[in-house]
Amino acid sequence: MPRQLLAAYPQDTARYDEMLAAPFEAREHWRPLFEALAAAPPEQMRQRLTHVQQQIRENGVTYNVYADPRGADRPWELDLLPLIVSAEEWAQIEAAVSQRAALLDRILADIYGEQRLVREGLLPPPLVHGHAGFLRPAHGIAPPGGVHLHFYAADLARSPDGRWWVIADRTQAPSGAGYALENRLIVSRVFPELFRDLRVHHLADFFGTLRDSLAHWAPSGDEAPLIVLLTPGPYNETYFEHAYLARYLGFPLVEGPDLTVRNGRVWLKTVSGLKRVHAILRRLDDDYSDPLELRSDSALGVPGLTQAARLGNVLIANALGSGLLESDALLGYLPLLCERLTGKPLAMPSVATWWCGEPAALEDALEKLSNLVIKSAFPQQRFEAIFGSDLTPVRRKALIAEMRARPYNYVAQEWVQLSQAPVWDRSHPRRLNARVIGLRVFACASPDGYVVMPGGLTRVGSDADMRVLSMQRGGLSKDTWVLSSGPVSTFSLLRRAIGPQDLVRSGANLSSRVVENLFWFGRYAERCDNVARLLRVALSRLIDQSDAQGGPEWTAIWGLCGRVGLLPGEADDEPESAPGEADTEEALLDALFNDERPTTLASNLRQLSGVAFQLRERLSVDNWRTINRLTRNLARARANRVRIGTAFDLLDRTVLSLMTLAGFALDGMTRDQGWRLLSLGRRIERLQFLWLSLRHALQAPPESGLEWLLDLADSIVTYRSRYMARPERLPVFDLLLLDPGNPRSVIFQVAGIRDYIDRLSDQFGPLPEDPLRPMLPLLREMDLAVLLASPEGIEELGTLLDRIASATFGLSDQIALRFFSHVGASRRTLST
Repeated sequence: MPRQLLAAYPQDTARYDEMLAAPFEAREHWRPLFEALAAAPPEQMRQRLTHVQQQIRENGVTYNVYADPRGADRPWELDLLPLIVSAEEWAQIEAAVSQRAALLDRILADIYGEQRLVREGLLPPPLVHGHAGFLRPAHGIAPPGGVHLHFYAADLARSPDGRWWVIADRTQAPSGAGYALENRLIVSRVFPELFRDLRVHHLADFFGTLRDSLAHWAPSGDEAPLIVLLTPGPYNETYFEHAYLARYLGFPLVEGPDLTVRNGRVWLKTVSGLKRVHAILRRLDDDYSDPLELRSDSALGVPGLTQAARLGNVLIANALGSGLLESDALLGYLPLLCERLTGKPLAMPSVATWWCGEPAALEDALEKLSNLVIKSAFPQQRFEAIFGSDLTPVRRKALIAEMRARPYNYVAQEWVQLSQAPVWDRSHPRRLNARVIGLRVFACASPDGYVVMPGGLTRVGSDADMRVLSMQRGGLSKDTWVLSSGPVSTFSLLRRAIGPQDLVRSGANLSSRVVENLFWFGRYAERCDNVARLLRVALSRLIDQSDAQGGPEWTAIWGLCGRVGLLPGEADDEPESAPGEADTEEALLDALFNDERPTTLASNLRQLSGVAFQLRERLSVDNWRTINRLTRNLARARANRVRIGTAFDLLDRTVLSLMTLAGFALDGMTRDQGWRLLSLGRRIERLQFLWLSLRHALQAPPESGLEWLLDLADSIVTYRSRYMARPERLPVFDLLLLDPGNPRSVIFQVAGIRDYIDRLSDQFGPLPEDPLRPMLPLLREMDLAVLLASPEGIEELGTLLDRIASATFGLSDQIALRFFSHVGASRRTLST
């Protein structure tokens, strides 16, 4: 075995080593991976590492840390190497986790039902009634199908003797399954032959079971069930996962304000009215879910949701109040509860735990304090874990006094020496390091019992001696490969039987919030394109015609930059003259990179990225990668303090990427309401920019020329192919104003907007007001030659352009009132 890989790898430790059975001797199920690593040349490993990091960046895989300066842009950390679990060992884990999930479900049913376990003394009453996670309004609620715990996760750790222990239960809204799936998609492509040859279990079966089980229990009657995934919103630490799972499972991703409760039922606000919701996969904490009965200051929940659950009109997964079982204080009671409820011993023990509210347990814990970890028993008294071995004599004495004064607030737990697994050393071409790991395993309820995902999220410590695993503290993650002893299932979540009642031909379940974001996505994408093109025109003249900077063409371009708001000062204030060349360059670079002014390219790209972040479940990977490249290229150029030559190249790439985004919308989206409103936003924004540009060109002196205007409108090639002459006012304005075949003309935008509005009106009824409707006949009847022949005609043309612009502003308001505020839709739905 080549020792170079293990030159920095610790061989003799008190920890269990996942890969090595003895120094320099790989375990049998790890041997193929180690041999592949040993045979791989350094360049191939560098390429693999680069691929992983590139996929994380381009796919926008993030894990938000509230205190991190990068915030929502903090990339997910993934190690190149998987954790490998043998088929025999996995069979034991699978059975134990399935048993534990069923046990916890029965405990929840008792706590929120008859409470026999409390009455019989098997559960201390303070651990239930004194716990903030016990929701009294949820007592007595019988969930559809009798299942409280639909989705469960167990945090496992391996002790030095090789045994797995459960160190925590996740029962409220377990996170990590989506990250595990993304890890699998990335790492399996890094080692495709190895993944195939080792016969690694696929994950799609598990997610298919989750989806089908929710549909099975959803109280939908004869209609197709509508299942949604409820998220706290884009600033939640695991929002990427919420959007990822919603897209993968095919569930609408909703926030609390997207839902409403009417007559004891839950409804989704869509542009076509209210759609009944039958099941909610909840990623929102228990007490935030309903401001009416639970936490009154919550702006994230759905008022009346508890009552809808009480009436049995909606399935909530997991049931409200399930977070109670995440208390470490309950771990010590599970062995006896398992014997009582199932007649069988607990297959996988919890780490040894003492609730100090019992006098004997308190004395036992104090006696062993140096070897224990002290934690909070209740979430309302949460504090950082205290390791007894770290205490000074003074702090130890103070802690003992605190524990004796309020023993019920404390839990004492044995400290498990976590196992270690190999990670790839990113600073060395051929070397492995070791890091401590823990394994989060997921299970979902099904009509045939609990099904365990054959894999999981392996969490990795940020250093070799880390005692607490936490992604919030900078840890890594790994893909988890569970080996199969037989053929591997090739089930795909994307292939299932679809009945006639399931057919969908339009975005009927698009929430009003999503559609509003699509509308503004179109507007900001077009706004970025407009600004990038104007800056490119300005920089090209500055580079190629620096001797003519004071000429009339430059004056016209500089004036338009001022009117658009790219120059310091108020927008629409046209500067009287351009500054010196150095100041001009700085002003244009500021218009490109300064994200503190709302009209610059950097600021608009940030807005575009923000809206896109709200649409994660609606955007394809290609869309998201393009947006990531846009923002990353701009940030890199700004950090490098580029000058105008490089900035011009950056603008070229920016315009190309924005055209790619437009192409995705044109060829990659179905023509539903969301696409039409996205396209409406794009056309309204383009029309407003055309108005500003044409109005400015009308006011510019004739000697300023019009080539810059054709260049700005991406129409110069068309003009030259038609006229083969210098740009003149009549043919230029005819091309940009009245040519119905030019996608950059005013009439093309107006006609397209009218078509979209008519199609939406056919489905949803006409807008109360439609200020743009009279504009199309006026354009078609216009005698452009006559208008351009006199100052009075030019003034009349300018007035018409102003009317069109004013109509687009009014139309935008009408669209918002009709489709985004949902007032009209709610009223109509309730009256039927």
